[in-house]
Amino acid sequence: MSSENNAENTRSESKNLGGQNREMKIDLRRGNSPTSRTPNEGMTQQAAAQMPEHQATRLASTEQPASRRNATAPKIMDWIITGAVYLLTFLIPLFVLPNVPSALELNKQVLLVLLGGIAFLAWIGKLAWEGRIRIKKNFLLVPVLLLLIVLSLSTVFSVYRDQSMWGGLGTESLSLVTFIALIAVFLVVNNNFNTREKISNLVLILIGSSFLASIYTILQIFGKFIFKNPVFAQNSFNTVGSVYAFSIFIGAILILTAAAMLEKRPFWIKTLLGLSALIFVFILISINFRTSLIMFLVGMAILLGLAIISSGNEEKNKTLIIPMVILTLVLLSTLIGKSGSIMKVQLPIEVGLSQSASFDVAKTAWKDKALLGSGLSNYDLNYLQGKPTEINQTDFWSVKFNEAASRFFTLATSTGLLGAAALLFLIGAMLVHMFSSLVKIFERRDSGVYTLIGITAAWVYLTIALFFYASNITLDYSWWILTAGFVTLAAIVFGKKEELISETSSPRLSLILSFVFVLIIVGFISLIFLEGQKYVAAVAYNQTLASDAQGAKVEDLISKLNRVVNLDPNRDLYHRNLSVALFAFLNQKISDKGMQNLSENDRADISNLYFAAEDQVKTAVGLNPNNPDNLVQLAQINQNVIGSKDGADQAALDNYKAALKVSPQDPSIYYQIGQIYLVMADLETAKNASQQKQGTQPTLSDKAKEDIALAKQNFEKAVELKGNYIPAQFMIAVALERLGETDQAIAQLETSQKMNPQDAGISFQLGVLYYQTGKYDQAQTALESTVKLASNYSNAMYFLGLTYDKLNNKKQALEQFQKIAELNPDNADVKKIVANLQAGKHALDGLDQTTGGQNPNGEAPQNQSVQRDQQPVPPNTPIGPGQNQNQNPAPAPNPAP
Repeated sequence: MSSENNAENTRSESKNLGGQNREMKIDLRRGNSPTSRTPNEGMTQQAAAQMPEHQATRLASTEQPASRRNATAPKIMDWIITGAVYLLTFLIPLFVLPNVPSALELNKQVLLVLLGGIAFLAWIGKLAWEGRIRIKKNFLLVPVLLLLIVLSLSTVFSVYRDQSMWGGLGTESLSLVTFIALIAVFLVVNNNFNTREKISNLVLILIGSSFLASIYTILQIFGKFIFKNPVFAQNSFNTVGSVYAFSIFIGAILILTAAAMLEKRPFWIKTLLGLSALIFVFILISINFRTSLIMFLVGMAILLGLAIISSGNEEKNKTLIIPMVILTLVLLSTLIGKSGSIMKVQLPIEVGLSQSASFDVAKTAWKDKALLGSGLSNYDLNYLQGKPTEINQTDFWSVKFNEAASRFFTLATSTGLLGAAALLFLIGAMLVHMFSSLVKIFERRDSGVYTLIGITAAWVYLTIALFFYASNITLDYSWWILTAGFVTLAAIVFGKKEELISETSSPRLSLILSFVFVLIIVGFISLIFLEGQKYVAAVAYNQTLASDAQGAKVEDLISKLNRVVNLDPNRDLYHRNLSVALFAFLNQKISDKGMQNLSENDRADISNLYFAAEDQVKTAVGLNPNNPDNLVQLAQINQNVIGSKDGADQAALDNYKAALKVSPQDPSIYYQIGQIYLVMADLETAKNASQQKQGTQPTLSDKAKEDIALAKQNFEKAVELKGNYIPAQFMIAVALERLGETDQAIAQLETSQKMNPQDAGISFQLGVLYYQTGKYDQAQTALESTVKLASNYSNAMYFLGLTYDKLNNKKQALEQFQKIAELNPDNADVKKIVANLQAGKHALDGLDQTTGGQNPNGEAPQNQSVQRDQQPVPPNTPIGPGQNQNQNPAPAPNPAP
C-alpha cells in the first residue's frame, strides 16, 4: 500500500471519531496537545462505543480534572521551554566573554547547561503538573541513551574523573556535562516542538544568529576590531572557534539557508535570507578551507537532489535556481582558489594531527584501555602515551594536542571501542531513520518539506565533518538540534504515528519512571549549581593570571590562587600552579634577604613554603597521576633543593621516571634527569675538593664519574628522541669535557653549532674548549662570534681576552677586560688582569691558573640554555620539617596557564 493511501486511511479513520480529528491526532501521536482537551473529548457516543476496549481504557486513564486541564501553568511552562530553546539557539553561535581562560568553550558550556537545564526542568515540571509522564518513543531513543550510558561509564572509570565530567579549560565540549545538556535539549525539542512553525522558527533563529556572527567575523578577518580586548583583537578570532571551524559551521548554515529560501515565506523574510546567503558564501570563499568546501558541495548535492525529487514538476524546479547559483559560486571559488583564498586575506595556519597520527594514538590507547578508554576530555594524555616519534623533529614537539584530527577519532580514543561503537550506532540509526522517511518525499507539496530537506543535507554535512575535523560546542549543538529537528519535523510532514512511553502503561513502569524523573530533576539542579561554582573559580583564576601579567605582588597572587583552589579543589591545574607560585615565593624570600641574613622566622617560613608547595603538587598528582606536568613539577621542586634536603635527588629522579611512563617520547624529561646527575656529580666533586690541598686541580671520584656518565646517557636518550635538541647536545659535550674526553666534546659542539649557529652558549663553550686545548685561533673565532651574539656576555669576553693574550695581542686583550671591568666593577681578579696587561705582563700573572681563570660573575656556562620558572636554592638552605606544613603561605608570580 502506498504512503499516500496510508495517510488517507488515517485521515478517514479520524473523521469517523467525530470531527475533531486534528486534536485527536495530536494527542494520540504525540501526547502534547496544544489545547487542554482530553483525548476522548468531543467524541460521539457511537464512536466511543465502537472504540476497542483497550484503547478506550487507555484514553480514559489520561483524563484529568477540569482545573488541571484549563490551568495556565502548562502554557507558561510551554513558553519557558520554547523561549529557552530559542534563546539558547540564538546565543550559542554568538556568546563569548573574555573573563575566563577558555573564553569560547567554557562560556558556551555554562550557557548550554543553564538554558538547556531550564528548558528541561520546565518540561519535567509541565509533566508533573499534568500528573503524567509521557515521552515520545522513537527509533533514536535507544542509541541516544546507549551513547549517554557508555559516556557515563567512561567517565566513572576515567583516569581523571573530574576532567571527564566537566572538561579541561578549552575542552569543555568533550565533557560528560556537555553531552548530558545536549541530549537534554534533544529530548526537549523532540517532545515539545510539535508544529512545523516551531521547527521553522528554530532554523530561522539559527540562521539569524549565524548572520550576526558572520558580520563580526568578516570585520575581524579584515582587521576591523569592534572590541579592543587582547583576546578579541586578532583577525583569527570569532565567536565559534578557529576560522576553519567557523567555515565548517557556516557551510551547514548556508545549506539550511538555501533550503529555507525554497519555502513559501513573506518577501521580506526571503530578502533577509538572500542577504544572509550572500554573506555566508563570502565567508566560505574568504576562508577557502578546502575541507568545508568539499563537504559543502556534497551537502548541496543532497539538498538539490532531494528538492528535485520532491518538486516533481517544471514550475517547482524553477525555484531551485537559487541553491544552484550558490553551489556554482562555491564550486568556482574552490577551483580558482586552490592555492589560497581568492580574497587575499592573511589567516593563520591551523596545526593539528593528521588522520594517520590520530589512528596511531588511538591504537596505543586501545592497547591499554580498549573498551572505555581513558575518559572524556583526556585525549592529551592519550596523545602523550602514543605520540608518533616523527613529531619530535618538528617545531611542535612540545605541544600537547587535546584533540585528534577529527571528533570521531577523539571520542574513539578517549572513550574506547564502546564509545566509538555507540557513536556509530547513533549515526547509523539516524541514517536509517532518514532513509525510511525520505522514501516518501516524492512530489510532496506539504509545508516544511524543503526545511526537512535542508535539515537532512546539513545534518549529513556535519556528520561528515565529525570524521574529518575537530569539533566544538557550537558545531555539536548544531548537530543535535538538526537531529531533533529532523525526527520531529519528519513525523509531522509524513503524518507518522508515534508511540509514547507513559507511566500509565504499567504500575511498575510508572514507579520506575517517577523515580528516574526525580533523580533527573535533582541531578540537573546540582549540575547547574556546580557548573556555576566551577565558572566562578575559572573567572578568579583568569583574574589571577591577569594580575600576574601586570606584575602584581606575590602576596596578592597567593590569596587569589588560594581562593581559586577553595572554589574548585578538584582541578589539578590550579594546585600545580599554586605549587609553582609557592616555590617561587620561597626563591624570592631567599633572594631578598640573602642566606646569611635569614632570621629564625625566615628559615621557618622558607621550610613551610617548601612543604606547602610540595603538598599542593602532591594533591595535583593525586587528582591526575597520569598528567606528566604534575609529576614534572613534583620532580622540579625536589630538584631545586638538592644539597639542602636529604633524599631530594632520588625523589626528583623517581618523579621524572614516573613522568616518562606516561610521556615516554618527551626528550625534555631525559634532559632534566641528566641535569640532576650533573648536580650530584658537582656536589660529590665539591665534597672531595674540600678534602684536597688548596690550589690543586680537583680530581673526580668514581661516584662523580658514574654520575656524569649517567648524565651523558640521559642527554643522549634525549637526542635519540629529538635529533635537533640543541640543549641536550650541548650538555653531552659538557659531560664529555668533565670526563676528560675533550676532543669528543669539541666534535659534539661543532656538530651542535652547525645545527644552531645562533646559540651563544654553544659557541662560547666551544671557544672555551678550544682555548683549554691550545687551539687559540679557533678559540678566537668562536668567542668573537659569541660576543657578536651577546655583546654583554662577560664570560665570553673574559675567555676572548685570555685568547688574545695567548696570541700576544695585548691591545685587544686589554679592551676586552676593560669592558668586563665596566660591567663588573667590584671584581678584584679583573682589576688585577687589567693591571697586568697595562704593565705588559701576561693576563693571569699572579692569579690562580689551575682552572684557566675564574668566571667574573659566577655564571655557569653549561647552563646558558636552561631556563626555569623556579630556581634552585643555594646549598644548605634550611629545608626541614616545618612548623605549619599544612598552611599555604603564598604563590609565586608567573603561574603557568
